Amino acid sequence: MKSAIRQTLIASALASMSAVACAASSAESSRTVAFADLDLTHPAGVAVLYQRIRTAALEVCRPLLDRDPSFTARSRSCVQDAIARAVNEVNAPSLNVAQR
Repeated sequence: MKSAIRQTLIASALASMSAVACAASSAESSRTVAFADLDLTHPAGVAVLYQRIRTAALEVCRPLLDRDPSFTARSRSCVQDAIARAVNEVNAPSLNVAQR
């Protein structure tokens, strides 16, 4: 139950960033990050979750026009903000450390 709530919070955090994302007009603007299968008390589980969050953020925030520097800068900012929000929503101290 607890991990289902956390998964929903992560999805919400990533979805909220999609409004800022350059790809906001695309059909898919959020991702659900599942992590019920991970043990966040071990570094390996934390690393896998962080990579899943990062991958989801990259997908949600990817720029529509890769060649336009302003879109790329906004996309990078979106990715950083989405990761930070998702990590914050999980509220696992070990994941906060992994983000740095």
